[in-house]
Amino acid sequence: MNFDLSPAQREMRDALRAFLLRECPIEYVRSCDDAERFPVELFDKLAAQGWLGLPIPEEFGGTGGSCTDLAVFLEELAWHFEAAANCYYTTVVIAADALTHFASAALKRELLPKLARGEIRFAFSLSEPNSGSDAASLRTRAVAEGEHWVINGQKMFCSCAQVADYILLMARSDAAAPKHDGITMFLLDPRTPGVEIRRLRKLGLKPMDLNEIFLTDARIPKDAIIGELNRGWRNVLKTLDYERCCLSAVNVGAARSCLDRALSYTKEREQFGQKIANFQLTRAKLADMQMEIDAARLLLYRSADLVDRGIPNNRESAIANLYSSETYVRAALSGMRMMGGWGYLMEFDMQRHYRDSKLAEIGGGTSEILRIVISREMLK
Repeated sequence: MNFDLSPAQREMRDALRAFLLRECPIEYVRSCDDAERFPVELFDKLAAQGWLGLPIPEEFGGTGGSCTDLAVFLEELAWHFEAAANCYYTTVVIAADALTHFASAALKRELLPKLARGEIRFAFSLSEPNSGSDAASLRTRAVAEGEHWVINGQKMFCSCAQVADYILLMARSDAAAPKHDGITMFLLDPRTPGVEIRRLRKLGLKPMDLNEIFLTDARIPKDAIIGELNRGWRNVLKTLDYERCCLSAVNVGAARSCLDRALSYTKEREQFGQKIANFQLTRAKLADMQMEIDAARLLLYRSADLVDRGIPNNRESAIANLYSSETYVRAALSGMRMMGGWGYLMEFDMQRHYRDSKLAEIGGGTSEILRIVISREMLK
């Protein structure tokens, strides 16, 4: 099997790299992290260059990129600015995938071109205070009243809700249906009366805000639905392999950044009369980092290839997501150890990776849940 990039993909990666080196210097990354601010300027520039249209079909103003194309893009973006890659996935990719596969023709024509041009942003809201890993146990209710849906409930851990023009909100539309049925994906305007968004303080990924949402008699139009009524959970399941590939790509790119920063530091830092890169223990740690990142990258592109070929890969995508997330955490921790006290200082970037990496083992499926998914697939 050949997982080498095509000439077009290498050209895309190189063009993106040149763009990011020019338009996304490390000082900008640090400023967004310090201010806990969404990278608006970077996203405006990405939109102007057509990068926001990558996961959107050509007929709706995008470039119709494959899952592998998207993995290449996210890996490179995460190397430069991991939080921005997560923001891209949250505000662009999830919506592009959901709208393309499940929205009505009218909504596709209205929303996808705007998304490709960077005129609108999305957020996705599934988790609730009492439904995290058991996401299908959500309690937020949507009740039909005339020409509207009236929504009541509380959502948790909604990324980028404060900068979103629309929220893809999962709510229970049939209280009598079994747990995995009776759930619908709604298109919610966060400015709707009865919607209150509160920002949550968190450890890392500062530029990507995290929110809880309170819905009190929020009324939305009857046709503000993505996909079929009461079949929203099936929408979520259908996109899991795609989601895990995207998250794996972010993890791989960010882990590569940790390794490159550690390499640079060990080649410059001197102790006991020599560069610390000359010490065997340092070299062993660097070798372990490289080995794990290479393995994670191969698992990522295996899964992306299966997605592009339309082959279900629940196990393979879960393996890629699990291994890449834990690889990122270990790479950040190894980088901190090699840099010692310098890595602990806020003016160096390893501490940012150390803070950011932990969410990789939680968001999109915890390490424990992914292990259950993998073993379940093995035992079928």
